Amino acid sequence: MESGKALGKKPRPFSHVQSPWLILLIVLLTSMAAPLNQFKVPPVMPVLMEAFGQSAGGAGLLMSLFAVTGLFLAIPVGFILQSLGYRLSALIATLSLIAGSGIGALSRSMEIMLASRFIEGAGMSFMSVVAPAIIAMRFGAEKRGKAMGIWAVWVPLGSMIMFIVAPSLAARWGWRGLWWFGFSYALIMGLFFYLFIKPDPGSISHRTEPPPSRGLRELGGVLRNRDLWLISLVFCCFNFVYVAFITWAPTFLNQIRHASLTRSSLLVSVTSLLTIMACPTAGWISDRIGSRKVICVIPLILMGFLFPLISSAGEDIFLVLAAAIGFIGGFVPPGVFSAGVEAVGEERLGGMAMAVIQIGQNSGMLLGPLIFGWAMQSWGWQAAFWILAPVSMLGAVSGWIARMK
Repeated sequence: MESGKALGKKPRPFSHVQSPWLILLIVLLTSMAAPLNQFKVPPVMPVLMEAFGQSAGGAGLLMSLFAVTGLFLAIPVGFILQSLGYRLSALIATLSLIAGSGIGALSRSMEIMLASRFIEGAGMSFMSVVAPAIIAMRFGAEKRGKAMGIWAVWVPLGSMIMFIVAPSLAARWGWRGLWWFGFSYALIMGLFFYLFIKPDPGSISHRTEPPPSRGLRELGGVLRNRDLWLISLVFCCFNFVYVAFITWAPTFLNQIRHASLTRSSLLVSVTSLLTIMACPTAGWISDRIGSRKVICVIPLILMGFLFPLISSAGEDIFLVLAAAIGFIGGFVPPGVFSAGVEAVGEERLGGMAMAVIQIGQNSGMLLGPLIFGWAMQSWGWQAAFWILAPVSMLGAVSGWIARMK
């Protein structure tokens, strides 16, 4: 039937793929290209320190600098999403990851390597804003927690895959093999997203007269939202402790517990595995009890008590602690993503809300590995793990103060 066209009706958003759950799956797989590339550093951190002649603090920049781009681009990305639409924004994300991975794989100096991580960070920033904005448009409030909970596995799943495959890739092709693996995955999923997720003809990117003044007013309203910034601080603290732990735990096991790099990576991958299991569970619980605050605050308090125990733990106890941190921590992201969208009141502004959330995320990703590496080098592993405790508590306090359901 061509009656729809004859009447001048516009296709529905995401008309090429109708099922919101199939859209969610494609968005999830594409999103994973960012953390997969982000976490290719920790499994081979000692190798990179030797290859580029870097101290622990200097090598920590390889993780922290990944977040610098995201920190500076968070707000511009939110505005770009409103202007270009999700499809072109996702294309920018994947192209940044592809370019950054390729440059990193070919780098011969620390300066070039750091520049490549800066470019990859742009991909992470775009993906962090685009993906939840798509989900917010496709799922109502009654199902949003479940959908965000499923998508929230993008970081732990991407990092876990890299932790698992990294030792074998590095053994065969050296550390550059990890970079080419990340390059290939981003390329494949970028093409997959572009082919299967078609643009919405009614989106802002298809308007003949874009409304920049309206966009700026809306952006100003989002930036003045007190509760949104408090939720962003929750995510800043969470990413500070979680990414610092994931980044340095393999090195701790390798240098202090004398585990091989392969065994160290596998032990730490348990954290990501348990986070993957927790995120959908957290989304379901959040929708069931009707609260985002509970699943954000309580886990951060519990994590604050666990981190100081790590420095004195042997491999067996470390495995238990890593699993606990992964499962408990997995409750935080679904609550933050849902609360962030709901804080601005309109799903249409979800991209801008996620931009503010990403300021917190990237700040935590930047500061966590950097400060942990500096503390470890200055005062030792015990002090470094203790620092994570008050940061977790600060996140819990911020979540308690924020007005979210």
